[in-house]
Amino acid sequence: MFRARVKGRILKLIPSVLEDTGSVYEQTVVLELQDGTVFFLDDAEEKSRNEMVGMVKTMGILADLAHIEKISLPKKGVETTYHLSKDLAEQERIYAKDEAGFTGEIIDIDKNHRIIYIDIGAGTIGVALCQQEIDSFPDYKIGDYIQVKSSWNGLVGVWDFYDEGGSGWSHIVHNHVNVPSDTPSGNQFYLYFNWQYKKQEKIKDLIMEGARDGIEVRKNVYHYVEPTSGKTLRLFITDNGYIMTAHPSTDFAVQDVAKETLKVSVRILGTRPDAEYMGTTYTQLVIVEFADGTRASIFDDDMLCTPAMIGQNGKFVLGLLSTSLEKNETKEQSIFPESSAFPDVSVPALEVNGCIDEIIIPNDPKEAEQWQNAVVDFGIGKILIEIDKKYSHLHLKEGDYVRVDGRVDLKGIQQI
Repeated sequence: MFRARVKGRILKLIPSVLEDTGSVYEQTVVLELQDGTVFFLDDAEEKSRNEMVGMVKTMGILADLAHIEKISLPKKGVETTYHLSKDLAEQERIYAKDEAGFTGEIIDIDKNHRIIYIDIGAGTIGVALCQQEIDSFPDYKIGDYIQVKSSWNGLVGVWDFYDEGGSGWSHIVHNHVNVPSDTPSGNQFYLYFNWQYKKQEKIKDLIMEGARDGIEVRKNVYHYVEPTSGKTLRLFITDNGYIMTAHPSTDFAVQDVAKETLKVSVRILGTRPDAEYMGTTYTQLVIVEFADGTRASIFDDDMLCTPAMIGQNGKFVLGLLSTSLEKNETKEQSIFPESSAFPDVSVPALEVNGCIDEIIIPNDPKEAEQWQNAVVDFGIGKILIEIDKKYSHLHLKEGDYVRVDGRVDLKGIQQI
């Protein structure tokens, strides 16, 4: 999970075109911050699209191959000589001399990926040092002010962070297909089931199959096993056949481990609707504060958290629908919520850094071929994650330190 976010308006996309084929191989995006500052970023992976021009978006920015130095005075901002010319022909010309520089306060350091995160006033960006200066990485500390110059400034991602309640297909797309993530489109279907669900038409087909052949596990809630992966799709369908929402389910995971080992102390701060239909909320987000003060949103599709619990302390059982997993070089134990850069916005996603406490192999041999489960200790609690077969090359075992990103689900509440 890229921990930095900056909000701005996309003013223009400038494509680079191969003359012999006419195809676009990369592009430059021009954006305007809320304070009126205009600068440009390289968008090599075409994260931004033509329909986004003129719209305010939340963006991930990485100043890569950067030369940086500490500064003595507290200073934040973007330094650039660039301006968007009124001359249309001149707008197409991007000059290296106009590349933006940044100043800001270090608010976070990713030691595993050697990325420094700085608050530039309008948001947070990531900074990766150039090879000549990488040895100085340990010299920088949270609270230092730095100046970033001579960097390659790239667009890591473009997202909408607006709260999207409601129901139906648009709700599914916003909350489970095009969610904030560094993975392809943040598509939970693609990442959880298999590659064919990269296309939205295939997701629609799966949902319709689930609505037709799914098993009702409680009123209006249906489970359907996706045939290729063996994993579960969860659907909420009204009495009249309307599909309110559908998403990959983590139900199977928590059944394989004693919930007693997964209790995490939290304070319940509030709830907000996720899927709503005709005045009734069917799934919700729970806003919590962990023991270390970290605040995050948790997906509660069983509606376990009641209004009477708000303001109370409790023990939560959490499962993570893993969207990326890797070994950590350092013995880090921490969590980072997706909404940390924008406290007013709640997205049920976490980056979890921790130690594998236990690996659980499913009893069903077919399931065991597809995945294993692991209890990960992140310092102030434990969470259950899935180790998909695509991560088998990591040869993970108890005692390994990992970094895992994904949707965090509420699977149980104890000791309210």
